[in-house]
Amino acid sequence: MSRRVTVQRASSYAALVFIFFCIPACTSRNPVRTESTRDFDVAALVANAPVGNVARSDIGMVVSGAPLATAVGVRVLEEGGNAVDAAVALAFALAVVEPTQSGIGGRTQLLLRTSDGAIAAIDGTTEVPSSYRGGPGDDEDAYGYGTIAVPGTVAALTAALRTHGTWPLARILAPAIALARDGFPLSAEEAARIGGARDRLLAFPASAAAFLVDSDAIAGGATFRQPDLARTLRIIADQGEDAFYRGEIAERIARDMAANGGLVTREDLARYRAEESIVVRSRYRGNEVIGSYLPASGATVIGILEIMERFDLTAIAGSADWVSIIAQSLLAGFADRETVMEPAAAKAAWLVSDSLADRRAAAIRTADNYRLRSGGSEQEPAHTTHVSVADRDGNVVALTQSVGPNMGSKVVTPGLGFVYAATMEYLGELEPGTRRHWSSQAPLLIVRDNEPVWVLGGGGARRILSAIVETISRSVDQGLAPEAALAAPRFHPVPARLDIEMGEDASFPRTVLDSLRTMGIRIDERDSGPYFARLNAIHRSADGTWTGIADSRWQGSAGAPRR
Repeated sequence: MSRRVTVQRASSYAALVFIFFCIPACTSRNPVRTESTRDFDVAALVANAPVGNVARSDIGMVVSGAPLATAVGVRVLEEGGNAVDAAVALAFALAVVEPTQSGIGGRTQLLLRTSDGAIAAIDGTTEVPSSYRGGPGDDEDAYGYGTIAVPGTVAALTAALRTHGTWPLARILAPAIALARDGFPLSAEEAARIGGARDRLLAFPASAAAFLVDSDAIAGGATFRQPDLARTLRIIADQGEDAFYRGEIAERIARDMAANGGLVTREDLARYRAEESIVVRSRYRGNEVIGSYLPASGATVIGILEIMERFDLTAIAGSADWVSIIAQSLLAGFADRETVMEPAAAKAAWLVSDSLADRRAAAIRTADNYRLRSGGSEQEPAHTTHVSVADRDGNVVALTQSVGPNMGSKVVTPGLGFVYAATMEYLGELEPGTRRHWSSQAPLLIVRDNEPVWVLGGGGARRILSAIVETISRSVDQGLAPEAALAAPRFHPVPARLDIEMGEDASFPRTVLDSLRTMGIRIDERDSGPYFARLNAIHRSADGTWTGIADSRWQGSAGAPRR
């Protein structure tokens, strides 16, 4: 079975074409105006925040893990911004309203497709400090100054805006600054997550000051203000990313690290750059699948789909055999991802190659019974957030960002107001000299007949990968409606067992579980919830209608711009 598989660096030429042709057109229709945060009406944003997890429109769509952030993206589209403007403004807003999952001290992966078909991928993952000399590794519970690497989110978001956006940074940041300064009603779920980190936040006075009130978590529904974060975002709005990596914010970060045993220095910050990711393309059942690789895991997702395509999954859709084949494909992909191979482009090409998929499929066919040959950590905490955006012109963005586990390193530098991601130890053993460690972030695009069909990604460690491939199979192989494909029950293989979703809203038939047990598979039944990842996706139907779906396992929302 031979298909076109392409591995490339995102085209700088395509980016220039977009800058010189698309941006003038956009700005001529929508003149840039400066917006003061003093004029930004947070109360109106709160009142108009979309709360439904499914929305439809033919003029654009926004989906995120927090209704207030979704409202920011919708407002940008309504005021003439493009998909990149909306995604970047939304991502900065998430740093304010959903700080347990992402923030400007974290890491970001961004994948976009312009209306003329050009692809760009931006890597803004955290970068290991130059002085790091290794550690015990593989401690997903690690936190503190020793876990902090150079943040990449600010660089990635500003790079995307600079090369593919139409609005100035100050206007993009206005909603996030106003939300941090004026405050907003904290959701009960986010309040609970902050409360879950309370004891560790108390270990760092600046962290306690930023997120706790009298040493306790703020109550759900109470107004949550973050004046230090507002000032930090204002500095970035006025001075650009240089303030964060080479200016006054960088100076404060470096001083704090030096005083508390952190490894990040002024030199580490000054060297940091958002980079082009490797773009990987292949096909699944006639659909072009596009992902990014290293540190993102788009190539791993595509490699798993390559294995799955060797089987007629339509004929066995939803059965125990369907579960078994996909689970074994996932396990093979997880194992292949950890194979050491240089350079990165060669590894990406190998992961999605026909020869590798043929071998893996043959091994599944010849196995006497289901075998859990490999897997992931038993802990695999639920974290990370994802944004999907489409605009009226057909530009689409899939953006995933994270601080690691809940509230990352738990460390806040005095006066800056944001937590840093956990990287060292948390992401596993890092060899000295490692720059950027791979992650399970996997923003993905599916294109058919030169039109985007799916824009998706999610949060939840390597369960992001299992949720994505199961959703794609249910949509493409089973023909389920997009919202049904996301809502359907999920499964995830871990060492020596298969976790199966059995909740009130999503669960497998007992007959499927019985058949899986007959195959010799150990089953662990788990309630629905963020453990099985939460995807935020957009689907485009043949008539041009965008359907936005925020995973029902989380508190996100989908929203569409008004005409």
